[in-house]
Amino acid sequence: MTAEIDDFLTPTLWEDGWPDRMTVKDQDEFLFAIWGPQVGDGEKTYASLCFRKKGSTRMVQEFVQIDDDMCVVDLLRHYSRHEWDQYYSPNTYTRKDRKITSVSQECWFAWCDVDKADPFAFKPKPSVVWETSPGRTQALWFWDRPHMPGLASAYSKALTYRHGGDKGGSAPNKLLRLPGSFNHKPDYDKPFIPLLKFDSSPIKTRPKLLSGHHGVGATKPDALAMNPHAHDRLAVLRKYRPKLDTSTRHLIRHNRVKAPDRSSRIFAMVAGLHEAGATLDEIASVIWSSPYFRDKYGDDQNALETEISRIIARVGAAQ
Repeated sequence: MTAEIDDFLTPTLWEDGWPDRMTVKDQDEFLFAIWGPQVGDGEKTYASLCFRKKGSTRMVQEFVQIDDDMCVVDLLRHYSRHEWDQYYSPNTYTRKDRKITSVSQECWFAWCDVDKADPFAFKPKPSVVWETSPGRTQALWFWDRPHMPGLASAYSKALTYRHGGDKGGSAPNKLLRLPGSFNHKPDYDKPFIPLLKFDSSPIKTRPKLLSGHHGVGATKPDALAMNPHAHDRLAVLRKYRPKLDTSTRHLIRHNRVKAPDRSSRIFAMVAGLHEAGATLDEIASVIWSSPYFRDKYGDDQNALETEISRIIARVGAAQ
């Protein structure tokens, strides 16, 4: 794909080969361009960065208070791009957690996992585009005014459904890969993640919202709030082991996918833990680190909350 270089002068993010000290500085500049305009005079807000160690499924979350002097250089050095997958959330949060209910009420963007679609065919065209792996991209749209999280998600969903992106990525707590980092998935040979376009001009045009069950109503968070980083998976297993059947105990211990039907395995773990009396945070911590969930949903915390909520509701209805 051909890069469209507009008004963003961070050369190390456009191509690989620059010294780390320069790339990290430009990554910091990129993030400030995203988060800096969201600095407010009222309550404190926080930016979210997430990191995943190469070869691991566990995500480490870090939060930085949004202000005019914010700097994430030290964090990016600590979680080196050569050893960690680096992610950020474009929207900000009112608390130091990445729950949907904590997303700030002013969302300035639409976002999309463009995947294999052509990002430059979207209407309106995206403000920022970067390649996450060979032939796959993600994108942001800079609106001229903010929207509530539900409406921001609805615009993101409309763009995705109409132009062929990944339909599972419209939640307002969405994580995106950070340009200038590397993709450490074993399917690839550590590809560099380059910027392809950056234009900060505010966009006045909005995509037409979807109708029916794909519209605004479908984007409102109906999932239960939970923290998937609150507990250690094996500690939860030890706590509830006497109340779990043998099959569920084995599933929780698995470090790789050993059966093709991932959904039924996720259901068994959630249902078993729920019936054993585990809290939402305990269940979420087990499922978030489970290879059956990660293989199916990746780093989608919205999918985690929705899936666990759905299963618990189904189990309750059956009782």
